[in-house]
Amino acid sequence: MSLNLFIIGPSGCGKSTQAKLIAEKYKLTHMSMGQLLRDEIASGSELGKAAQDSINKGVWVSNEIVYPILINALKNIDSKNFIIDGFPRLVEQGIFIDAHLTSVGEKTSLLIHLDVTFEEILARRQKLGQSFQDASRTDNTPEAVATRQKSYESTISPIFEFYKTQNSLFRVDGNRPIEPIFEDICKVIDKINS
Repeated sequence: MSLNLFIIGPSGCGKSTQAKLIAEKYKLTHMSMGQLLRDEIASGSELGKAAQDSINKGVWVSNEIVYPILINALKNIDSKNFIIDGFPRLVEQGIFIDAHLTSVGEKTSLLIHLDVTFEEILARRQKLGQSFQDASRTDNTPEAVATRQKSYESTISPIFEFYKTQNSLFRVDGNRPIEPIFEDICKVIDKINS
C-alpha cells in the first residue's frame, strides 16, 4: 500500500522540517507547494508569473495556477508515496486532490496538521531573525504574516471537517521541539502503514 501524506499548518509552524524527516524515514518523495510555486516562478512560465503576482499581493495563489503545477509534479512519481507540505490550504483543494488520487487508484493516507499558536510562530520568527532562508522570501513582513494568519484561520475548519469524514485527519501539538512532534507523527503513520 502506498503512503500518501499531506502536512499543513500556519506559515512558520515547521511543516517543511517535519516533512523532510518523514520523507527520509519512510522513503517518500517530499514536495513543498511553496517550492513548486517558486520553481514555477523561476521558470518564467505564464503560470509562474501569475503565481508571483498573487504572492506579491500577499494573497493565496489561485487553484487555476496551483492545480496544474501540483498534478504535473505528482504525475512524475505516479501520484504515490509522497509527502506534500503546504497543501491543501482550502477545502476545495482537499476535495480536488482526493478526486485526483481516486482517479489514479490512490488515496490520501493522512493529513497531518501542526497545531501551533500565533504567539509561538511570532516567537520563532523573531528567533530566526533575518536568516538567509527568510531573506529569500518577499512575504515575511509582519503585515504579510498577519494577513496569512487571518486567511489561514478562516479556511482551516472546513479542511478539518472534510478529512475527519475521511478518517484521515491527524492533529499534532506543534508548539514543542522537533523530536517529540516527529515521534508522535511516526506513531500514527506506523499504525496506518502496518
